[in-house]
Amino acid sequence: MAYRFALFLCCLFGLLSQLAWAQGSAASEGLNEIFHTVKLSRGSELNILVSKKKDAAPTVAVLLFPGYPGILRIRYEAGNIGYDLAGNFLIRARRHLNNGTTFTVMVDCPVDQWTSCDDRYRSSEQHAEDVAEVINTLRRDFGAQQVYVVGTSYGTVSSSFLAKNLGDKIDGAIHTATFTDPRSGKGAHGVPMRSFDWSKAKVPQLFVHHKDDPCDVTRYSSILERKGELPLITVEGSKNPRGDACQALTAHGFVGREKAVMFAMSDWIISRKVAALISDDH
Repeated sequence: MAYRFALFLCCLFGLLSQLAWAQGSAASEGLNEIFHTVKLSRGSELNILVSKKKDAAPTVAVLLFPGYPGILRIRYEAGNIGYDLAGNFLIRARRHLNNGTTFTVMVDCPVDQWTSCDDRYRSSEQHAEDVAEVINTLRRDFGAQQVYVVGTSYGTVSSSFLAKNLGDKIDGAIHTATFTDPRSGKGAHGVPMRSFDWSKAKVPQLFVHHKDDPCDVTRYSSILERKGELPLITVEGSKNPRGDACQALTAHGFVGREKAVMFAMSDWIISRKVAALISDDH
């Protein structure tokens, strides 16, 4: 009996170490957040942070893939949840995508990819299989009935290939500040996007792009040329842009337009409404 009780306590402690309520910063204001580790069948682990609006029971999971390097290192230490890339557009503004219908899921790279999580992995079937296991977990344990993937900047390598490779496992994909113009040379990132054809994906897709995106690898003119018949939401204006052109606090990261962009994405997910132009925030 004593052995069984000790085993019970051990299992309980393990569960609590994987499921913990986060204490809210501005990014998580009004949200209940749960850290969870997905044990991948291939032996690695993948950490996620599930956010839901308080006193709501949303059923549409929106998986978030942030910009470069996309390695969030989500962790639960000494009673607190921590992660990297807190300033990324999708991460800092996620509360605006949480409502009575949708909830967000920050998706880390698997721990065995924490040294790179590069093009080879993001464009691979293995990436799709790993994310499929995350989706199974969300459906089984978190009440997800529909699933969408959203990427921004380098994260659109993931959202684009997942839209193509996950098939009917997801209900749609959104690509924001899409990676279209990878640089050349050794160490260049996003090279598979140079010839990527989004029409090959069989799920609904949406592009969101700032008209004045200053980043040379995510030019607005390029997405206009390459999007085909897929819908595009164009964003104008910004507030207090700062930092490198390809970083998250310029028009590239929709600075000052976060709330309006997130609301527009939610409208498309819920009702397929497309706001052709966003020129202010609310």
